Amino acid sequence: MVINKIKFTVVCLFILFVQPIFAQDDDLLGDDASNAGPEYVDFAFKTTKVVNLQSIEMLAAGVFDFKMNHRFGSINNGAINAFGLDFATIRFGGEYGINKNLMAGIGRSNLGDLKNVDAYFKYRILRQVKGNKMPLTAMVFYGIENKIGPVYNQLEYTNRLTHTAQLIIGKKVSDGFSFQLSPTVVWGNMFGVTYSNIAFGIGMRQKLTKRTTLNLEYIPVLTNNDYIQNSLSVGFDIETGGHVFQIHFTNSKGLNEAQFIANTRETWDTYGIRFGFNLSRVFTIVKPKN
Repeated sequence: MVINKIKFTVVCLFILFVQPIFAQDDDLLGDDASNAGPEYVDFAFKTTKVVNLQSIEMLAAGVFDFKMNHRFGSINNGAINAFGLDFATIRFGGEYGINKNLMAGIGRSNLGDLKNVDAYFKYRILRQVKGNKMPLTAMVFYGIENKIGPVYNQLEYTNRLTHTAQLIIGKKVSDGFSFQLSPTVVWGNMFGVTYSNIAFGIGMRQKLTKRTTLNLEYIPVLTNNDYIQNSLSVGFDIETGGHVFQIHFTNSKGLNEAQFIANTRETWDTYGIRFGFNLSRVFTIVKPKN
């Protein structure tokens, strides 16, 4: 199974880096000869999230993005539980653009009896430029989760933490289609046992109309842990002024990287599918000088 996942990863890398050579889009062909500076490619995704994964979008400096994430129970809970609508996992948080290449976020969420606080930063190291002067965008992401609850409060502080490190590489291939890859490591120490998981996130966006997109996301876990299932999500982004409303279906219950990458337990074929939504609302806290 691990070999098959590695093969799948290699194919995705081939698509990302080789396909654009043969399928250029007019939007990316122009070469700015005016020496007025690089013309960056923006709006690969409508928000900083694909579905669960962080996207290659970055908040502008001085902008705050309020995030509310809501996930219902799985439909295999049956009619007596309204096919999962009687249950909810919720996260409230926000992100802030520190400068044009650095943003940070924090949030609080529940996962059954487990409560947690998470924090993270995302730093852009490469930015896609029109005319193939720079064909892709690349970012690094680091996140940390602190588990809270009667069981976890008895542990030493370091044993309640889960860490996530991620490289996000993506490209806006055309005005309608964007693609990204997110190789990831999740590690921590629980009850004295050190653990780590390696995963490979894949995200895609297809523009449907000016204000709506179809998003797909798949996160195969490459380490051989039988209890961890691969996260698979499909969703729609709807932009309404300063809001982006994301509705989706996913087999992941958790709402931060440590949860949806390394703690997904259900599968689509057993109807472990959950309906959910993300709400994003941006506010300009510090107006740009220009």
